[in-house]
Amino acid sequence: MLKFFRKIRQKFLLQDRVTRYLVYAIGEIFLVVIGILIALQVNNWNEDRKTKAAEQKLLASLLEEFDSNAVILDQTMELNEQIITNSTQIGDFTGPSIGDFDELALSNLMVGTFKFESRFVPNQGTIEETINTGKLSILSNPELRKAITNWKSDLERVKRQEDYVVARRDLAHDYFINSGNFRRHLEVIDESLIEAGTSRFPSNNFKFLQDQGFESKLYLFIVASANLNQVFYPPLKARTETIISLIKEKRN
Repeated sequence: MLKFFRKIRQKFLLQDRVTRYLVYAIGEIFLVVIGILIALQVNNWNEDRKTKAAEQKLLASLLEEFDSNAVILDQTMELNEQIITNSTQIGDFTGPSIGDFDELALSNLMVGTFKFESRFVPNQGTIEETINTGKLSILSNPELRKAITNWKSDLERVKRQEDYVVARRDLAHDYFINSGNFRRHLEVIDESLIEAGTSRFPSNNFKFLQDQGFESKLYLFIVASANLNQVFYPPLKARTETIISLIKEKRN
């Protein structure tokens, strides 16, 4: 088409018909511009299609990760609640006089309280990559982008409280380790990882139960753990559920 216009222009120029020459020259320019615009539009369509495909792929990975993290968070909260229950029952044994009690029951409560640390350890591979490599911009929903960023902030806040809880836990646990007989403790529980044999001490030393310092540290640990479940985990859980909902809205 452009070659056709060019030949006509040359013919008019040779015939000294300038006006028609200009008309065809403008027509040729117009066709060139239209061709460029069409090419740009096609390119934009292709880029838009690639971006949407990349977004859908990212959304699928994020949904899988946040679904998994929602389950992990629920399990963490359940474990922490059980720790709170066990440690509160240990408090039933503390006081100025111990008296007779079930050594096995107390030892099992100690296991239930101090064997595990209550920490939320989420899967973050896709989340970290999305934030650190700038892939967050692929997500077309600004509310979702903001929610994911805020989720990371919530997680850091939770981790600081978890560190505080574990520190309080260790202080109470140290009373038991330093004052009691851990070998005797291994004898009476059913979940011992090793065969400790029989201690020549006739019984465990539970004098730490009569120590106000132990009781104070135990209940500081209990309160900090309850605070974790009631104040810190719920906002993170709500944010996780919001993100899952927003992702599902954008999925094809």
